[in-house]
Amino acid sequence: MYSANSKNISSYLCSALCVLCSLILFTGCASTEDVGRVSYNLNEVKSEIKDIKERVSSAAQKERLDLLEEKIQAFQAAQESTNKNVSDLMLQIQTLASEFRILTGRFEESRYYSEKTSTEITSEKEKLSSKLKELELALNDLNKKLAEKEAAAILKEEVKPVEEKKPAEEVTPAEEKKTAEEAKPGEEVKKPQEAEKKGTEKADVKKEPPKPDVKDIYMAAYQAYKEGKTAAAREKFTTVLKDYPENEYSANARFWIGESYYKDGSYEDAILSYEEVIKKNPKSDKIPGALLKQGLSFYALKDEKTGRIILEKLLDQFPKSEQAQLAKKKLGKTQPKKK
Repeated sequence: MYSANSKNISSYLCSALCVLCSLILFTGCASTEDVGRVSYNLNEVKSEIKDIKERVSSAAQKERLDLLEEKIQAFQAAQESTNKNVSDLMLQIQTLASEFRILTGRFEESRYYSEKTSTEITSEKEKLSSKLKELELALNDLNKKLAEKEAAAILKEEVKPVEEKKPAEEVTPAEEKKTAEEAKPGEEVKKPQEAEKKGTEKADVKKEPPKPDVKDIYMAAYQAYKEGKTAAAREKFTTVLKDYPENEYSANARFWIGESYYKDGSYEDAILSYEEVIKKNPKSDKIPGALLKQGLSFYALKDEKTGRIILEKLLDQFPKSEQAQLAKKKLGKTQPKKK
């Protein structure tokens, strides 16, 4: 009986050791299903050990069975801890996978918008380049018109009505004798040629009046402009430019000529006059005003594209000027906040 029990115990011990070895070898790479199966087998082994302990009378064998049971319990606890760690690790992996998917989505979205922004910037550059070319063509046309107007004005000044001199009437000897007879005694008969010569000599004796000061002419022109006499003002401002070439009032005179045309609604003439200021007086403080009014003149002529280009040029060259603020309002732009 004792021998049979010993054989049974040895058999169970071998089985338990095999289970332990299997657990040690396969726990690290077991699946969830495998882990469940192993846990079930462990419980069965523990149950069988309990039955054997009840049937065994030897203290030494019971001690060995207790030791085996403790090892199984320790291993089972370790297995449960491992299962928990595996579950935590799986949860972390799932969380990381979810975060990775989110980051991937954001990256794709960022790349999409980055490519879109790059395309939009390229498109805006192309549009700006096209606008600049259009502006250059418009300015060339303006310069041509301006040159034509200047040539016409010069021609108008030079070609004035010239009084035709009547040819001296030929006097026959009979008429000359008759004239001499009709003359009073002591009175000398003057020939037409001599009378003309004396008249010329008297004209040469007359002196030209002194030239007025340029400041007086300019102030008179400005006063006429303020009184709404735009035509008279233009005439006087033109005198400042014509009779006193490139003086201290030249830039202002050109600008106010443009203003007078703008006030009269002659926007094309105003544009040409403002262009005169920009071309001939590039360092004048009237440049911002000339650019603003030139742009507004194009708007008034329903050429909003050219008007916008000129106002944007004003913002670029004179961003802090009062005229730039007015241009922003016209363009509907807001001033960027200072950092």
